[in-house]
Amino acid sequence: MFSDMYVVFTNDEGNWWSNFLHPKIKHCYVIVPSQGSWIVHSKTTGKFDLFNACNINGIIEPNSIVIGCKQRPGSRSLLIINTCVGHTKQLLGINKPFILTPHQLYKHLRKYHGNETKST
Repeated sequence: MFSDMYVVFTNDEGNWWSNFLHPKIKHCYVIVPSQGSWIVHSKTTGKFDLFNACNINGIIEPNSIVIGCKQRPGSRSLLIINTCVGHTKQLLGINKPFILTPHQLYKHLRKYHGNETKST
């Protein structure tokens, strides 16, 4: 199955709120295949990353979970939460206001998309 984009779920221990999140799924970001390379879209605490990468091995960390998704048209919300989950939901066209954590987004995508792989 061809996917428009992929959501990568990783562990991120670097923030004070990490203790309140799922033990293994604390961050998410989007990668999009584009003409033989990859576009990476990631929101972290201090910055917003948007860049091209030629090799996917340098993008996805070991033990990450990757879910392939089709982008859906979605209405633009006036308010998005400025987190990795908020940006990922906006890119995917998901209009579910109560999906707030990476683990909640993971469960939603797994239920509705089911195209999951784990990196080793």
